[in-house]
Amino acid sequence: MSSAIKELETKVAAARAASRKLARLPTEVKDKALMNIAENLALRRNEIMAENQRDLAAADEANMSAAMQDRLMLNTTRIAGIATDVQAVAALPDPVGEVFDMRTMPNGLQISRRRVPLGVIATIYESRPNVTVDISTLCLKSGNAVILRGGKEAIHSNLALADVVQKSAYEAGIPEG
Repeated sequence: MSSAIKELETKVAAARAASRKLARLPTEVKDKALMNIAENLALRRNEIMAENQRDLAAADEANMSAAMQDRLMLNTTRIAGIATDVQAVAALPDPVGEVFDMRTMPNGLQISRRRVPLGVIATIYESRPNVTVDISTLCLKSGNAVILRGGKEAIHSNLALADVVQKSAYEAGIPEG
C-alpha cells in the first residue's frame, strides 16, 4: 500500500472519530470556533496573502488564464469578505437537532423528522481558495467533519487557510481530526 493511501486512510479515520464528537457539540462551541476563524483570518491575512502569492507566481509561470488567476487571487478585500461570510454562518441557527414535519398519527403516535449531521464530508474542488473556508465552516456549523482536496494551483493558499481553520477550531474546543 502506498504512503499516500495510508495517509488518506489515517485522515479518514481521524475525521470519522471527530465526526462523532462534532455531532454532539453545543452550538456555543461551534459558534466560538467560527468567530475564531473569522478573527484569525484577519490576524493572519499577511501570511495568507504571502502563500497566495506563491500560488499566483506558479500560475503565471504555467500560463494560467487571467480568469483562473483571478479566481485564485486573495487580497485584503477578499479575505475580509471570507471572514464576513464566516461570521454570517456563525449567526445562522444551528441546524443540528432541529425537529420539523411533525405529525400525530390516528393512534396518537407522534412522528417527526430531526436534522442530524451526515458524519464525514469529502470535497474536491478547483483553484478557489475561499472554498477551503466556505466548506469548512458550513460543515462545522452542521456538525460534520470534512476532508478537503483543493486544486494543486492553490496548494499554498489552501494549506494556509486550512491551518487558520484548524487552529481556530481547536482553540474553541473542536475535536482534532
